[in-house]
Amino acid sequence: MRNRKHFVSKISIVALMALFAASATRAADQPATIGQHTDWVTAVAFSPTDGTLASVGGQSLLYRPGEVQLWNPADGKLKASLDGHATTVWSVAISPDGKTLATGGYDGVVKLWELPSGKPLHELNKHKHWVRALAFTPDGKFLVSGSEDTTVIVWEVATGKDVKTIPAHAGPVYGVAVSPDGKTIATAGGDHLAKLWDFEKGTERAKLEGHQDAVWTVAYRKDGSMLATAGADRMVRLWSPDGKSQGELTGHKDWILTAAFSPTDGNLLATGSHDHTVNLWDVNAKKESLTLPALKGAAWGVAFSSDGKLLAIGSHGDSLTVWDVAAKKNLFGPPPAAAPKPPETKPADAKPADSKPADAKPADAKPATPKPPEAKPADPQAPAPAAK
Repeated sequence: MRNRKHFVSKISIVALMALFAASATRAADQPATIGQHTDWVTAVAFSPTDGTLASVGGQSLLYRPGEVQLWNPADGKLKASLDGHATTVWSVAISPDGKTLATGGYDGVVKLWELPSGKPLHELNKHKHWVRALAFTPDGKFLVSGSEDTTVIVWEVATGKDVKTIPAHAGPVYGVAVSPDGKTIATAGGDHLAKLWDFEKGTERAKLEGHQDAVWTVAYRKDGSMLATAGADRMVRLWSPDGKSQGELTGHKDWILTAAFSPTDGNLLATGSHDHTVNLWDVNAKKESLTLPALKGAAWGVAFSSDGKLLAIGSHGDSLTVWDVAAKKNLFGPPPAAAPKPPETKPADAKPADSKPADAKPADAKPATPKPPEAKPADPQAPAPAAK
């Protein structure tokens, strides 16, 4: 018996040593500043209250824990790293009062966190596939999530309970936004459509038709007078609140993955693309006002700070960068890529994926392409394939 106890004790000591070693390795791997962030950054968001910058991502589709990190954009220092997602995190949002962080992942899970403590609040498990987009209502009482399972779910933030499920698109839901008055949900889908939904009833108000390929992103102007959609047809389209076309913006050479209006006057729209660029547009003049220097990879997420002075960019080439918009200066993150923009040699109807290197984006990012077997989560509770 004594030998047995001694043996168990030795095992316990070895286990503890392994645990401490793993913790030390993880701590050593954590970036100290924004410029040292190493993995993909798929989405970004600024707190509207204290300016904290949240970035999420991970290592492609590998079965490794996803990353949720909080930064101080004033000095670029890491404030916190939140553990909980089993796989890459693809969406993030911060509530209007700055007290709640929402994250959504490849594992189909939505998590709510308390800010600034980072304490987990709720784990929301109803989606059956990637959670691609998140948006809080203006009063912060509800969270809207969009998934590749073709649905949009409205959640009550205080309790974590689902309020309603909307079968939104005949394909993946890539983008969601809530109107400034809280009465309308806008969605972007893989079926080439954007749609407007009555928030209270969950009924469809309008179809925004015109895109020739998957719509990846949707964003509302601060005053609610305009919304923008963009996607794989490389086109930015502008719409009135009731869904009438207000024009289009052209200039990107590849899929447009993300868009955000400046929260100040709302005249400036930032768009990030698979062509390795972020463009700034004057939506009143309907023209491009600035193209930031080329990134080393696709721009998956863009977000303005609440005062409109900073623009955060998440990508898989440069990870996380922060720009001073007025000064047109890169404050934090890797220096701009030396390579020029991709040449304009692709036929108008050519699919962007035809010219991508194999590691440029997940193999299943193209809605019409089935996921490879190895891309599916091994956990039987993990999301099931999206309906086509």
